[in-house]
Amino acid sequence: MMTGQNTASRLVRACAVDDLPPGGIRQVPGSPPIALYNIDGEFYATADLCTHGLSSLSEEGYLENGEIECGWHLARFCVRSGAVKAPPASTPLATYEVRVVDGEVYVVTTPS
Repeated sequence: MMTGQNTASRLVRACAVDDLPPGGIRQVPGSPPIALYNIDGEFYATADLCTHGLSSLSEEGYLENGEIECGWHLARFCVRSGAVKAPPASTPLATYEVRVVDGEVYVVTTPS
């Protein structure tokens, strides 16, 4: 039985698989915003806001080698784990479960 915050968890359609090519990033609408990434055909999701400066990673970040770099302060995070890879950020990003079903990409809105 789900109670408390778990009842707020839901599966949100993010996009069609073909809408986000490899190397692409997009924001999943909602609160809090979630960034969705396609890395070599595998989809990952993290919090969209940099934990250092609250800039949008999906709108101003740079994705390279499985890491997202904040466009404002250059902090870097591992997209797969949310781990901090370069300062000035010291707090990891929340990560979210991603499911691909029948060519559609969905994100579970409760952090993993």
